[in-house]
Amino acid sequence: MASAFPDLAPFVHPQRVLFLDGMPSKREALLRMVEVMAQVPDVGSTGAFMQAIFDREDVTSTGIGGGVAVPHAQLASITNFVIGIALCRMGIEFAAKDGRPVRVIVMIAAPSNDRPAYLKILASVAARLNRPALVTRMVEAGDSASLLGAFLG
Repeated sequence: MASAFPDLAPFVHPQRVLFLDGMPSKREALLRMVEVMAQVPDVGSTGAFMQAIFDREDVTSTGIGGGVAVPHAQLASITNFVIGIALCRMGIEFAAKDGRPVRVIVMIAAPSNDRPAYLKILASVAARLNRPALVTRMVEAGDSASLLGAFLG
């Protein structure tokens, strides 16, 4: 039986996996993730992407609960989907819906010209991260490859 969700593997890469030490602020974590993701030419304007991520967080926190956040932005300057993952074992105060610190952040950069694909990718990421056992495997991962293996598995 085929999955209703798209394959996320083409959009992630070990170079876009961050292990954050200590307890960075939400802003620090988001800035670090944007900097790493902006190295991918598909993201386009670093400044525009950063502004869109912060504007989205100003509307409402993307901390969905369960120790997870999914910051995301759609922009015309983004030419293809790019996903980055950050892990902070100590947790980040993220104003999550359940009030718990966030340990796994999955950031999505999306082109604005394909809303159906954007919604499918966002739903796929959220569905994966809604599985506590998967989040635990990600948090326990020792390196980028094993973290991506847990996320994509």
